[in-house]
Formats: sequence, C-alpha cells, structure tokens
Amino acid sequence: MGVLENFQIKLDDNEILRLLQNKQSDKDMKKPSEKMIKEIEEMKELAQPLIKPRGIFEIFESKNLKPKFLFKKSDITVFAICTISKDLENLSKDYLKRGELAKGVILDAIASQAAEQTAEEVNQTILNELSDTIQEKEVSCRFSPGYCQWELDKGQEQIFSLLDSEKIGVSLSTSMMMNPVKSVSFAINIGLEVDKELGIRGCENCDMINCAYRRTK
Repeated sequence: MGVLENFQIKLDDNEILRLLQNKQSDKDMKKPSEKMIKEIEEMKELAQPLIKPRGIFEIFESKNLKPKFLFKKSDITVFAICTISKDLENLSKDYLKRGELAKGVILDAIASQAAEQTAEEVNQTILNELSDTIQEKEVSCRFSPGYCQWELDKGQEQIFSLLDSEKIGVSLSTSMMMNPVKSVSFAINIGLEVDKELGIRGCENCDMINCAYRRTK
C-alpha cells in the first residue's frame, strides 16, 4: 500500500472561477469583477499553507471486484483515496459563520479545486510508479463511486474496506460521506481492453452541465 505526501498543488484561477460561477444560474454568470479577482488572490495566499495533500493507493485483481461490468475487461485496478486535510475546510466554515460569505464561498471553491488537483496529482504519480507494469496496456481515466453507474454506497464501502484510509486521516460516515469532505476516492482500470475514457464519458453524457465536478476531455 503506497502513501503519497509532500507534493505541491498548483491552484488554477480559471477552475476556481468556474466553481464559483457554477453556484449561480446561467443567467447570472458574467465576467468576474476586479474586486472578485483580488479577493480570490487574497484567499489563495491565505489558503495555500492550509492545503496538506495526501493520498493512499493499492493494486487489486479486477476479477475480484464489483460491479463486474465496471471491471470485467480490466486485468488490475488501482483504488485510491486522497485529501487536502480539514484545515482549509474549517477556515471556510469559520468565515461563513462570521457572516463573511464571499470569503467563505471563495475558500470553499479553492478547497474543492485543491482536492481535485490532489486527485490528479495522485493519479499521475500512481501511473508513473506503475510505468513498467502498464507498458502496452490501456489505462482508464480515474472514476469515482457515484459516477459511471457505480453505486455510491457500494463503491465507497468497497474502497474503504480495502484501503487503510486512517493512514491519511480520512474516514467514511454511515451516509457514505468522506471526512474531511474535501477528499476524493477513485479507481483506475488497467488492461488490454479497458475503456480509456470511462471517467470522462459519464460526464459528457450527463445533462447536469453546471455540475461543479463536471469533467471533460
């Protein structure tokens, strides 16, 4: 079981803005004001020291995993969990409780983007570590429970039963919510006939175009 830590997360202003805009309706979406851009930069400086990315992963034989339709064409599957810790999440809540809504919402968007970037970094690190194993094989995009017709409760139960998430400070509630909330669990399929775009195609076919977690090519 591999534990990943001590890596840097680069925050993407465009993604932070997208997350903020997706909290509004289409008709309210407009070019961000200079004031908002300045506040985002200020909140990023405040947030960066509080982002503590960590990840854990392990490799499994796909034939032993469920649901069968997701893993039947794969030889091996990597399960992973990653997080940015609770510090930034808690700071966002503190601002919201104090009535500083704009700052609280911006910090929440930054935390969401940092969690997504952490998942991308963990995903790439896993592929780098398995470079010899995956030669001449296909690798799927990462996909998470709740997507790709993978039931959230069963998917989360399976991943958390197989990985020692406590090593990175992540737990799972009875309602299948991860704690800290800004955490991501996912799988990667590896084999000769896997669907390489599995984690992307589900988003392209979904009609929730304003979903904050929408992924595209």
